[in-house]
Amino acid sequence: MAHARFQIHRLGELGMTWRFLSANNRTIAQSPTPFPDADLCRDAVRDLRERLAEASVVVARGDSAQLWLWRVRIAGSDVAVSSRKYHRRVQAAYASRCFLELVGATGISDAPRLLHS
Repeated sequence: MAHARFQIHRLGELGMTWRFLSANNRTIAQSPTPFPDADLCRDAVRDLRERLAEASVVVARGDSAQLWLWRVRIAGSDVAVSSRKYHRRVQAAYASRCFLELVGATGISDAPRLLHS
């Protein structure tokens, strides 16, 4: 049975990024910036999991004044961003809470899978 999980993707010359997928394979969140290699990307995922209790969520309008985005911050730095935009602020806030709950439910031993994109 499928479950929520992290995946690491190669971005060509840009480096690596992680994505967090729901059980039905929809991307919920992603890393805010690329990482030079897979090990640093895995370290970022591990840090996010271990410091989840310190996380705060910021919901704000995106480039379009009509759409909303969310981001998760730890110690003043963005550590995750929404993978899509939402028509309502309440939808973005709900999606961010779901992300935090799902990350909290994933096991530390669930190592992110490296996918070659």
